[in-house]
Formats: sequence, structure tokens, C-alpha cells
Amino acid sequence: MLADSAARWMLVLHTGLGAAAVGMATHVLLWLRKGRVSARSAWLTVALIAAGIAVGLVMYPTYKVEVRAGYLENPGAVTAAAVAHDRELEHVAAREHQVPPEPANTMALVHGAAQAARWFDVKEDWAALGLIAAVALAGILSLWTPEEGRAVRSVVLALAGVVCATTWLAAIIGVLTAAWRAV
Repeated sequence: MLADSAARWMLVLHTGLGAAAVGMATHVLLWLRKGRVSARSAWLTVALIAAGIAVGLVMYPTYKVEVRAGYLENPGAVTAAAVAHDRELEHVAAREHQVPPEPANTMALVHGAAQAARWFDVKEDWAALGLIAAVALAGILSLWTPEEGRAVRSVVLALAGVVCATTWLAAIIGVLTAAWRAV
């Protein structure tokens, strides 16, 4: 497992690589729709996705113990955090002479945290699929030119769409999971 500060910096790097992969995958799709081919951008997309997955794998043991098992799949920890949060809100409300908000629905929070852990598994699977599709796309773009065959264009656009969609999906799920609890 990583030390807390190292895990946080790895999460920042992982997030930056994910954002760059989303941007590059979107760039490739948009340029292909305009009829422009860029094998170099496709290979850069592959590199960004692969680097993001590699950094994620380095962080995974820390995530598995501290976030997933320690919080997301631990109803006691979710409940304790909600109670502590409610107490803090009561203190702030009392200090500001305000009415405190309603206490959190701990059952909904427990369910939501467990669901976030399941969505994280979905993210991993789709990111792997996206990497495979990105390698296939970059390989095709390295060998194909639009003038050689219009029939291949629909396959290339579909692959680019899969790469773009999977990077967006992985990024959104990653940010939502980190919103529940980050390393």
C-alpha cells in the first residue's frame, strides 16, 4: 500500500491522465468525423489510457483497503461519517444561530456507497475495453487512408466512438467514486 500523501499524488496523476485521455479520444473522434486521419493522435490516446490504467493499478491496493473495504462497503463507517457530519452541521448552525438541517438518511448513504463500489468495478472493465479498442483504432489508422476504402470508415468511426465513450465513462465514474471517498 502507498503512504497517504503518495496515494493522493497518484490520484491527482491518475485524474490528470484520465482527463487528457478523454480530451485526446474526443479529439480523435471529432477529427475522424471531419475526414481527417491522425494515427499519431490515436497512439497518444493509447498511451494516455495505458498510463492512466497503470497508475490506477499502482493505487489499487490502497483504494481496495482504505476506500472500498474501509468505507464504501463498510456500513458502520458510512454511518459514523454521516453522524459526525451531522454533528458538525449542528455545531455550525448553533454558532451561526441557524436551524440545523435534517440529519442524513444513513440507509440511503450506505446503499449509495455500496453502489459506488460496484460502479467502480464497471469502470475498470470499460477502461480495459477502451484500451483494446484504442489499440485497434491506432493500428487501423496507421495502415489505412480514407482514399483506400470508404467501407472501412464506418468501422473506424465506430471504434473511435467506443474509445471516446469508454474514456468518458471511466472518467465520470472515477470522479463520482472519488466524490464518495478518495484515497
